[in-house]
Formats: sequence, structure tokens, C-alpha cells
Amino acid sequence: MEGDPERFDAVLLNIAQQSGSIDGILDIFFGFLQRKTDFFTGAQSEEAAQEMVLKYYKKHWKAGVKKRSEIGEKNRIADEERRVKAEEKKHKDEEEYRKRQEELANKPKVEEVTDEEAAAIKAKKEKKEEAKDGEDEGEKSDEDSKESPPDGNGGTTDKYTWTQTLSALEVFVPVRPGVKAKQLVVEFGTDTLKVGIKGEPLMIDGKLHAKIKPDDCMWTLVDNKNIQINFEKFDNMKWWTCVIQGDAGINTKKIVPENSKLSDLDGETRMTVEKMMYDQRQKALGKPTSDQEKQHDLLEKFKAAHPEMDFSKAKVNYGGGGMGGGGGGGD
Repeated sequence: MEGDPERFDAVLLNIAQQSGSIDGILDIFFGFLQRKTDFFTGAQSEEAAQEMVLKYYKKHWKAGVKKRSEIGEKNRIADEERRVKAEEKKHKDEEEYRKRQEELANKPKVEEVTDEEAAAIKAKKEKKEEAKDGEDEGEKSDEDSKESPPDGNGGTTDKYTWTQTLSALEVFVPVRPGVKAKQLVVEFGTDTLKVGIKGEPLMIDGKLHAKIKPDDCMWTLVDNKNIQINFEKFDNMKWWTCVIQGDAGINTKKIVPENSKLSDLDGETRMTVEKMMYDQRQKALGKPTSDQEKQHDLLEKFKAAHPEMDFSKAKVNYGGGGMGGGGGGGD
């Protein structure tokens, strides 16, 4: 049959959709031949009609077998490529895990000392601290202010890394590559966390920095090499200094939340958070907080309204430091 083999596809697709199956399509087609053509009534014999049907069946069967073979070969190549990539990724993950374990093993370990050695170390430390008493405190404040904010508002320990927002916390625990989720132990209570592999010592087992909402928390295994745990904080207005009590902490005064995150908060909460951030920065620089600034401004207005009063010897405590001393006297 000459011409475009796809020119009747729209009509045939409509028939296929309405018939619902291959059997249905064939029944409709042969029913059409029986009703509207002489295929059956004009055939010389049953064998002749069957031979004609088989002729075109075999023609398209050969094309179908060839296409099936091409698809099979294409899938085989794709499977092989996926297998090679998976093997390469596995070796890479295992190498990264091995290097991490070596780095942890080579970290300086805590050494036990005698009481005499401990006393000597303490005395040496105290001597150094005394020598620093004369140093300019302003320099120390400047150095502190230059400290970079913690990445993701979180930190890293020898067992996990973590990030946080005011209301949530994410913990990432690396595990041996290839581990399955069903092999893991991840349990969290209101203020506790346990993480490990079944049959092995727990990697994390301790008390959380603060309470969480267990029903709103979840965990998942990422790429069969990292456990990702998502916590919802019980108090969503406080920064955490660490995940597990006793682990290395961060300086929350250095946290600078992204503006995009602040914009997600309602007006009142956003104002509270921005005030907290401002006060933290001011305290770190040894400057007055927003409340202390307001108190100072009120006092200055009062002094201006009462020039007859002498404030030269007045000692003002604004609460928390950052401002103080006597005010200026009137004439």
C-alpha cells in the first residue's frame, strides 16, 4: 500500500480508544470487512482469505520484531551505562567515606594527665590570662565582630553537620555507602535523639539542645550515604547553639538569617526577630540594645524639658550595660 503509512492513524487511534483492546480492534475490523466488503463473500476459499491476512500479518510482524530488537539493545546499553555509573558512584562514595573516617581517626585525641600535670597546665593558663589583662578590650571586640556567621546557621561535628532556621533544624549524618533504610535506627523523642545502624554501636545517642515536636519530624536516607533528619522546634523563637548537649556549639550572636526567610514571617513575629538580631549585634559590639537606646532617649528628652535640674552626678543604670554614667547638668 503506497502513501504515508500514518495518514489513517487519527481515525484508527479513535477506534482503538473506543474498542479498549487489541481483540476489540480486530473484531471491529473483520466485522467491517464482513459487512461492507466482499472479503468473505467474494473469497475463492477460506484458505485464500487466511493467506491474505497472514501475508500482511507477517509483513508487520517482521517490522515489529526488528523494532523490539532495537528497543531491547537500546535498553541494554542504557542499563549498562547506569550500572557503570552506579559502580563509579559507589567507589567514589566509599572513597569519600574512607577518607572521612581516616580524618576522624587522625584528629588529636584527649590525653589523660596526672593531677600534678593538670595543676601545672592550669597555672600556666592562669599566668597567660594575667598577662593579657592589660590588652585593649576593644581589639578583642573587633576580632569577635570579624568572625564569620556559621554556615547555614549551624555547624559540623565529627559525626554530623546541621543547619537551622528559627523554627526548624536539619541534621545530616553520613553513613557507610550502600546502607539500606531498613538497616537504620533513627529514633527521636521530645528531647532525645538516637541514630545508628542495626547491630552496630549508635553514632548519636544523647539529649537534644532543646525540645522538638516529634510528630512533625521526619527522616530519610539520601543517596544511600546520608541520613537527613528534619526537626520542628518546640520553641520557634530561639536559635540552638548545638544539636546534642555536650557537642561543639556555635556562637548564635553571629547568626544572620536570610531576608527571604524573614519576609515569610508575619509582621509582629518579624519585628520581634529583627529586634532580637539587632540587640545581639549591639551586645556583641558592647553597644546599647534597642530598649536601652529608648530609655536613653527618654532621659535626654526629660533633661531637655527640665533644664533647672542637675543630672551631672546622676548614675543611670539602663539594665544590661552598654550605656551608663551621669547625664549632663543644666545651667
